[in-house]
Amino acid sequence: MPTLPESEATGPAAALYADIRDVMGVPVVNLIWRRLAFFPGALEWAWSAARPLYAGGAADAAAAEIRARTPLPDLPPWPPEILSSAGLDDAGCAAVRRVLASYDRGNRLNLAALGALLQALEGAPAGGPAPASGSGAGAAVEGRLPPIPAMESLAPEVRELVLGLNALGNDGDEVVASLYRHLAYWPGYLALVWVQLAALDGDGRLRVTISAGADAAREASAGLAAGLDLPPEPAPPAVAEAVGQFVRGPIARMTPVSLLLLHLLRGG
Repeated sequence: MPTLPESEATGPAAALYADIRDVMGVPVVNLIWRRLAFFPGALEWAWSAARPLYAGGAADAAAAEIRARTPLPDLPPWPPEILSSAGLDDAGCAAVRRVLASYDRGNRLNLAALGALLQALEGAPAGGPAPASGSGAGAAVEGRLPPIPAMESLAPEVRELVLGLNALGNDGDEVVASLYRHLAYWPGYLALVWVQLAALDGDGRLRVTISAGADAAREASAGLAAGLDLPPEPAPPAVAEAVGQFVRGPIARMTPVSLLLLHLLRGG
């Protein structure tokens, strides 16, 4: 899927990426924004429309609802010796936790705000009284993350592991989740994640969690469209296509996953 990587963004695109990171409080520009940046005018239109929901706190409040209403499988956190056996020392645990926290925050904020944008693009009234605000997405994620490795740069066995993980809980979308690529710096940990998620996928619990999270997100996004600031010009066609694809696909799929992995890592 063609995107504009952060490392290649210059000029206005780089400035928009910096604003996205600053307003959302995350050190990574999530894949949906990098995808929109590939199409002329799409990133500018979508971010201008949705930015008030992030900056005003409405997306935070909805993100708190999504988190509270997403039932996770009843699993204990992984003990330190399990993580150590997977190749994670204290520094590794801290680095992985920062990656997971960034995606957990970004996924839930995007699922809330872009869910509202999708509703507006499909006819819901936009503009009006500001929705309720809050700080439910959690604190901004401090520090830097390593760059997301390109798939072709990964060792073949790690690349296959990333693709195998991406197939779990997946009902047909072909987008390779950036989270799995970002975690490829720690292949032993990524293998441990596969063992856990494959078991949940095998007995159906992963899909139940993803479906429940998607339902919670749709309800949490209801009413947020009023807080959008839609530009006067029509949306580029790529906006509705990309936002619909991601809100219904990889963002909904990965929001419970990032939350679950963060829970499992707290034992480390």
